[in-house]
Amino acid sequence: MMSKSIVAIFAVFVATVAANTHPIKLVNNTTSTLPKTFDAFVPSNISEFLARATDAQPRFVPLTELRHPGIENAYKPSSDLAKKLETEPILDHSLRMYYFSLLILHSGFPSDTPGVPQITREELLKRVFLACILHDVGLSNDEFVLNHPAHAMSFELQGGILAYEHLLETYPSKLNADEVGDIAQGIMLHTLNPTFTSGAASAANFLVAQSALFDLGGYGSLSPDFAKLFGALLSRDSVREIEAAYPHGAVISEEFVTDIEGMLKQKPNCLLSHAPPNLLEVIGSVINLADS
Repeated sequence: MMSKSIVAIFAVFVATVAANTHPIKLVNNTTSTLPKTFDAFVPSNISEFLARATDAQPRFVPLTELRHPGIENAYKPSSDLAKKLETEPILDHSLRMYYFSLLILHSGFPSDTPGVPQITREELLKRVFLACILHDVGLSNDEFVLNHPAHAMSFELQGGILAYEHLLETYPSKLNADEVGDIAQGIMLHTLNPTFTSGAASAANFLVAQSALFDLGGYGSLSPDFAKLFGALLSRDSVREIEAAYPHGAVISEEFVTDIEGMLKQKPNCLLSHAPPNLLEVIGSVINLADS
């Protein structure tokens, strides 16, 4: 039998270890600067959104503070799938979108609006990461994508179906039906959401759609409303730092213009056929987002 002194020492040791042991977190320490929750649904109309975002201002946040390695590592199989299916410029586009979305959350995204359901920051970050990283898999020329039964659809719809199948198969115990559905819907609607002038979007859907639009059109973008939105929520210094890590340049603009022209010829009724007529001109004119 152990002596009382040994028992006491052991008890102190256990207490010390417990006090200095922390559970693995999916978020980094900078989430302390973010609200604990955000509005789960926001107006699709930009003027109405900005009226709700009363704290909106472009805040500089270093890229190192935007990174959330816990989330990125927990859902690495999705990053691996994107790397397998996509070109490097498209993958960088997806990563820029993810970090632009996080920057918007740091810059006054609506939170605690009376009467509006809330979503925790951890839950929202997870959905945004997965939706961004997978949103363009439908553009892939990989045989798996080309031979998929949904390939006859617009790339956004096929991408949502591919993501839905991947998420259900890969994370059966990590993601529930609401999460998978929100992510897949965000992918399916990411080129249409910015065109809606009434109704609501989920927080994740809004962020994915607006960050995709910003990465294509920059600050001037496609309308004065979007220029006002991006000017209010995206620090040029932060955007410049994100671009340094994941370059935009002319390559992605040229690739998107080529892809969209091909889509419009092959599928005249594709979702992007409803885009503003100056879409290709705007995309082709953007080289560096921070200076747009």
